[in-house]
Amino acid sequence: MSKITFSTNEIKILQKNPNVQRVSHLAITYTDDFKNRFMNEYLAGKLPRQIFVENGFDVDLLGIKRIEQTAYRWNKAYEKKGLIGLTDSRKIASGMPMKRELSQSEIIERQEAKIKLLEGQVELLKKLETTERRLLNASENLDPSRVFQLIYETIEQHQFKHMTKYFCDLLGVSRSGYYSYLKASDSREATEQLDLEAKEMILKAFNHRGYKKGSRSIKMILENDYNHLCSRKKIQRIMRKFGMVCPHRRPNPCY
Repeated sequence: MSKITFSTNEIKILQKNPNVQRVSHLAITYTDDFKNRFMNEYLAGKLPRQIFVENGFDVDLLGIKRIEQTAYRWNKAYEKKGLIGLTDSRKIASGMPMKRELSQSEIIERQEAKIKLLEGQVELLKKLETTERRLLNASENLDPSRVFQLIYETIEQHQFKHMTKYFCDLLGVSRSGYYSYLKASDSREATEQLDLEAKEMILKAFNHRGYKKGSRSIKMILENDYNHLCSRKKIQRIMRKFGMVCPHRRPNPCY
């Protein structure tokens, strides 16, 4: 808890903010709606300070440390229990009775808020479940680099934040390998360019004299006709990568 205390005048200022449920000299309680909105924007990439400012809070009044601690606490609760973990349940958990009974309108309002909270969590789970199935189906029989690319494209497409570890664990690859893959993007582009150049040469030999050839014939044609040295292993890799398939002659059933 932050050591900053609120004066009577500051309490009055904070009480005017619709995102504040209650406030005392020592503590402030935010509405569940604001917590939900905060997590949505935080997961979308906004900074805690920016979210508080956009929702009418004075950073100097609250203190940046209090904001950071609040963001950390809400994020931990969200990771553990989802949106339900953000609900203020201290009175229920402590067994402290309310000083007054809720009115009918307050009960309805709370139930509606709870329903909206649960609906939001269900939609999020549906989205994640669909993404999980797509990732698992698409990652079958892929080498690690392709899996890393799949994770990257999924995160970018759906704007998932803080989900890298989850997706890596889901697909059985390491986070360190994923981040190394991202850092090596420049070298991959250079390798891709070299492969494209090699593809052009191999394709010429592949279609030489009007019929398709295998890696052995391609290697000999490159060396003899084009004065180009290339290992057979590289030729096979380029052929697999770009889908160059040499037809195999069917065996004669008469023999």
